Amino acid sequence: MSQVTAHYRLDPCRKALGDAIHAELARLLPEGGTLALGAAEIARLLEQPPETKLGDYALPCFRFAKDLKKKPPEVAFALATALRMQPLVEKAEVANAFLNVFVDKKTMAAESLPKILDGSYFRDLAAGNAHAGRRVMIEYSQPNTHKEFHVGHGRNVLLGNAVVRLYRYAGYDVVGANYFGDDGTHISTVLWYMTKEKLEAPATDRGEWLGSVYVRSKRALSEATDEVRKTYQAEISAVHRQIETQQGEVYELWKKTRQWSLDDFAAIYKWLDVSFDVLFYESEETEEAQKIVDEFLAKGVFVLDDGAVGVDLKPHKLGFCILRKRDGNTLYATKDLSLARKKFDRHKVARSVYVVGDEQNHHFKQVFKVLELMGFEQAKQCHHLSYGMVVLPEGKMSSRDGTSVPFMRLRDAMTVELDKILAKYAAEWSPAEIADAAHRLCDGAIKYGMVATDPSKEIVFDVADWLSFDGNSGPYLMYSYARTASILRKASEQGARPVKPSAAKFELLTHPAEHELVRYLYDFNQVAAAAAELYKPSLVASHLFYACKSFNRFYAEVPVLKTEDAALRDARLGLTEAFNKTLAQGLGLLGIRPPERM
Repeated sequence: MSQVTAHYRLDPCRKALGDAIHAELARLLPEGGTLALGAAEIARLLEQPPETKLGDYALPCFRFAKDLKKKPPEVAFALATALRMQPLVEKAEVANAFLNVFVDKKTMAAESLPKILDGSYFRDLAAGNAHAGRRVMIEYSQPNTHKEFHVGHGRNVLLGNAVVRLYRYAGYDVVGANYFGDDGTHISTVLWYMTKEKLEAPATDRGEWLGSVYVRSKRALSEATDEVRKTYQAEISAVHRQIETQQGEVYELWKKTRQWSLDDFAAIYKWLDVSFDVLFYESEETEEAQKIVDEFLAKGVFVLDDGAVGVDLKPHKLGFCILRKRDGNTLYATKDLSLARKKFDRHKVARSVYVVGDEQNHHFKQVFKVLELMGFEQAKQCHHLSYGMVVLPEGKMSSRDGTSVPFMRLRDAMTVELDKILAKYAAEWSPAEIADAAHRLCDGAIKYGMVATDPSKEIVFDVADWLSFDGNSGPYLMYSYARTASILRKASEQGARPVKPSAAKFELLTHPAEHELVRYLYDFNQVAAAAAELYKPSLVASHLFYACKSFNRFYAEVPVLKTEDAALRDARLGLTEAFNKTLAQGLGLLGIRPPERM
């Protein structure tokens, strides 16, 4: 994490420790020796131990052995002896080549809680970002029209939405973009089948219906003989040509059916509270893509190969990248080149992120290398955020095979289950509040389920686990938030709130459960910074889950509202409110809006 956060200002405790460690290392240097690392670099080497009982920070001492001409454990012992004299340090211990540091509980609480309560803590990361204002475009969702929006698409849009929110929180100038796949062979295949079979669309659910037509069209191709399939493929190619040249009856049908899909997508985005700054369409890149092929063929960057045009990437172990087929049609890669140039030139993007499934890993390696050969310096700042698929317990979902789960059906099924759970509140809540709570819980359960797993790993889709109020789930985190909101409301009713951050005696928070919770709050920005730079919202999700567990331990082990000492009660209420605010901020970075009561 130390390298990841290099662009951000160090937290006060880390900076103070770095200064103190640097001063002691300088004292230990042999005559004429120099240190390879400065105080800030040393501070960034500090790690968080895997268990809180091992300390607040851990420093690996291997890096200093050569400079000091001492063995790493000897360095750790010398540093431990010196740091024990620092008022910031409660204790320092040696574990082989590691130095484990326990920060003074009062100092950490005083450094973090007032800033969390007044909101300034949540502005620190952006304020301390050396690259603040740098424009980053994050392209995500990218659904194909003429196919249903299924659960697998949900991972893309929610992962991208969380990364956009994280980058904005970290201080970047973020442009959220969507690139609709409204052109290509799959669409030509659907329209070919519709016209061939003279199919009539239903009055409702037309986007989902188009997905079923896609399944039927692929089945028709797979069941045809080789000779018949060649005929079909020639007909599909002709349909594709009509769409690209924007001529003919099929082109008019394409415009109408395309809108059915776009309307469905818009309804899903609205329900998820996801929006985009820029909308791109694959069909709009066709003309420019053809120009790029001609331009760079003339420049000698692209080459002819058996009637097709592409780039020989075999010297880079990436094969041959075809950019124009022999029939004159362009490919996805060609349009990605066109779109990339638009991003760089028109939108002035410094970093371009593509949120796309891991089945496209080779595709983006080729595209980025071709951009580099075309002379775009920004190619080095292009990143493919690759993620694993969402799979069913019985195996992979597939639009082609008709085994995918439509997103809206998932939403409706989960809402039915939540309505049953919330029915017990019918006597005290209005129908509107129950409906709102069901929406937020369903939305949060789906979002958390989609981002809590490391992007590189598959997600096994399990509705029961996602809706559980126990364990690592969205509802569990939202329940923790509602629980703290309830505690704070009761405190207000009893006249115990609000507590001014400057007046609260946070130095009274010395119980181990209190310090553990303070530590989770103190580390929130560090985790958010790492999550942004590593494109892993799962780090925030995991941190929030363990923070919730820590809060529940704190609330079980020490009284809050029933604390007899008024100053201690106010400090514990302040800690509860700080947790409430941090959890709300963290859930917000994942796109989740928790209900105020449950």
